[in-house]
Amino acid sequence: MTDPAANHTVSRILVANRGEIARRIMATVRRMGLQTVAVYSDPDADSPHVRDADFAVALPGRTSTQTYLNADAIIEAAQRSGADAVHPGYGFLSENADFAEAVETAGLTWIGPTPHSIRQMAYKIKAKQLAAEAGVPLVPGAELPDDLTDDEVCDRVSSVGFPLLIKASAGGGGKGMRVVERLDDVVDAVEAARREARSAFGDGTVFVERFVQPSRHVEVQVFGDQQGHVVHLFERECSIQRRHQKIVEESPAARLSAATADRMYAAATALARVIGYVGAGTVEFLTTDNPANTADGEEFFFLEMNTRLQVEHPVTEAVTGLDLVEWQIRVARGEALPLTQGEITRSGHAIEVRLYAEDPANGYLPNTGTVSRFDIDPVVRVDSGVEAGTVISSYYDPMLAKVIAHSADRTTAARVLTRALATAQIGGVITNRDSLVAICRSDDFIAVDTTTDFLDRNPDLLDPPVPQSVIDRHLIAAVVWASDDHDVPTGWSTVPMPAQLDRFASLDDRARFTLATRWQRDGLAVTIHESEAATAVETYAREGRDLAAVQARILDADTVFVSIDGIGVPVMVHLEDDIWCISDGEQSSQWRRLPRHADTGLGETSRGPSTPVPGTVTMVNVAVGDRVEAGDCLVVLEAMKMEHRIIADAAGVIAEVRVAVGDSVDAHTVVAVLEGSSTDSSAKPSGEQ
Repeated sequence: MTDPAANHTVSRILVANRGEIARRIMATVRRMGLQTVAVYSDPDADSPHVRDADFAVALPGRTSTQTYLNADAIIEAAQRSGADAVHPGYGFLSENADFAEAVETAGLTWIGPTPHSIRQMAYKIKAKQLAAEAGVPLVPGAELPDDLTDDEVCDRVSSVGFPLLIKASAGGGGKGMRVVERLDDVVDAVEAARREARSAFGDGTVFVERFVQPSRHVEVQVFGDQQGHVVHLFERECSIQRRHQKIVEESPAARLSAATADRMYAAATALARVIGYVGAGTVEFLTTDNPANTADGEEFFFLEMNTRLQVEHPVTEAVTGLDLVEWQIRVARGEALPLTQGEITRSGHAIEVRLYAEDPANGYLPNTGTVSRFDIDPVVRVDSGVEAGTVISSYYDPMLAKVIAHSADRTTAARVLTRALATAQIGGVITNRDSLVAICRSDDFIAVDTTTDFLDRNPDLLDPPVPQSVIDRHLIAAVVWASDDHDVPTGWSTVPMPAQLDRFASLDDRARFTLATRWQRDGLAVTIHESEAATAVETYAREGRDLAAVQARILDADTVFVSIDGIGVPVMVHLEDDIWCISDGEQSSQWRRLPRHADTGLGETSRGPSTPVPGTVTMVNVAVGDRVEAGDCLVVLEAMKMEHRIIADAAGVIAEVRVAVGDSVDAHTVVAVLEGSSTDSSAKPSGEQ
C-alpha cells in the first residue's frame, strides 16, 4: 500500500479525454484552484473542452487509436505541458492498467485506482472469480477462449442455457455484447462480439452468461483511499438501456428493498477491500424483479466492477451533495477520504438521461452534423460536450450531454427533467430527445416498472407519434421561415394573393402534407391537405383542413412564433442537408421539402446499397459475381463506436464492389452495385453496439 505520508503535489492536471467528461472534470479542477491541460484530435480542434482548458496539446490524427488511445502521445503531452497529474475520465484509457503504470513511471500522479486493482477487475472473468471468493453470487456462465472450435463454443454455451449474453472480457459500455436466443446464431454472434471487442479495447476475449429476465441493473458507488478506508455512496439504478448501454439512471433505486440494498453495500465494499481499492469505482449487480424472492429481499448477482468514474456519477453527486472528481483528486494526492461512512447521507431523488445525436426509430443510427443551437433550461444540471457550432463527427461516441434533475421525490424529479428536455432548443442534428421525453412520461416509468427489457416492452417510445397539432405548427413555421424575404411583416398584404403551395414529406415517407397559405390582413389563411406517400401522384384537390386564426412571425434567425386559434408557441427551424429539423416545447420533427409540383417520374432505382453515416469499412463480405439474397450482409462499417451492417434489400448478383477494408467513406457512399434488382437498395444498416 502507498505510504499515506507520501502526498503527491498536484497543481496541473491533464485530462486524457474529450467531450462532456473532459469539461466536467475541468470544472472541478478550476474550482479547486488548479490548472488544466486538454488533449485533442484533429476533428476536436475547435471543441468546447479545448477552449475550457488552460493549456491544450494536439494529438495528430482523427481516430481514437491515433489519438485518445495513444498512451505514449498522451504521456508526452503531459510532460511537454508541465502537467504533474493525469485524469483519464471514463472510456478510452481509463481502465488500462498499462497506461496507469506508464503514467506513474513517468513521474506523474495517476488519478485513479492502482494498476494492480485495474488488472484484477479489468478482465471480467478474473473479476468474477474474485467476487466469488468474496462470497458475492454470480450469474451462471462460461468462458470462451479464442482457441475454441465452433463446435466447442456451441457445447459450452449450450451448458449455460438460452437466452444468453455474450460479453467482452475487457471493457464495458455495451461494446462487444450480444444477446443470443438460439444455438444457430451463436458462432456469428461470438465472432462479431470478438471483432467489436478488439476494435474497442484491443482484446477480443469474450465469455457468456445466462441472460436473466426480468431483471434490474443496480450498481453501488464505492470509494477507497490510500490509508485503507473504503466507503459506499449508495446505489444507482440503470435498468433502462439501449443496446446494453444505459440511457436513464437514477438514485435511489426506487423499488430496491432496504434489506437488499444493505447486502449490496456490504458485498461491494467487501470486494473493494479485498483488492485494496483506491479511488472511485462502481460494483454492478443484476437483481431479480421480485422483492419477495428471498427472505432477505431480492436476489442479486455480480456483473462487473468498473475501475473508474462512471458516466452516471452526477446522480450520486446530486443526492449526496458531494463532488466525486474532487474526492478522486484528493485521494490521488494521498489524502484520506473526506467523510466516514456514517457521515455520508443522501436526500431527494435524482434522474439522469443521456442525450445522443442518434435516431432511435432508425436503429439508433448515429447522426453527424453541426449543432446549430443548444439551449437547455438551467433548472437542471447539464454536463455537455457541445455548444452551438460544435461539429459532431463519425469518429467518436455520439453522446451530446447528460441532463440531470434533482428534486425532493422521484415524481417531481421526473417532471422537472421532462419539461427541461421538452423545451430544449437543439438544432442541426437528429437526437433521441423525444424518445427520452416519452420514456419519462410513460406509464411504466412512472410506475417504476423499469426492468432491463423496458424498451423491448415499450418499442413505441423509440418513435413517439407527433400529434397533428404539432405537425401543423411545425410546417407553418417551416413555410414562414423559408419565405423569400424575412423582413416582410407577416400577416400583411396590400392586394389579395393566391395561395402558395408547399409540400413536405416525413423522413420515412409515410406521410405527406401540402400547405396552401395566403397572407391576409388579419393573419395567415392556412389549409392543410394530407396524402399517403404510396400514391404515385399527389392529389392536391382532395379536401383539406382549414386552420383557425393563424398568426406567425419570425423571432430570430432560427425561431418562428406560431399561433393557431389563439395558442402561440415558439418553434425552432433548422435546415441541414435538405432535412428540416423543427422543434418546440412539446416535440420535434424532421421533414423533406418536396418540389411544389408532384413528381411525375420514378426515382433513381439502381443506386445500390449505401452507407448510412460516415465511417470506416471493417469488413467486405462479397466479391464481384457473388449471388446475394435480401438480408445478406455485404459490408460492415464502424462509425461512432458502433458497427453497422450494410445489407442487401433485394436478391441480385454483385456487379461491382466499390469499397475495401480500411476505407474511410462518407454518408450515402454506394458500397456495391447489384444486378438483377430494381429496388433502390440504399443503406439499410443493422447498427450494433
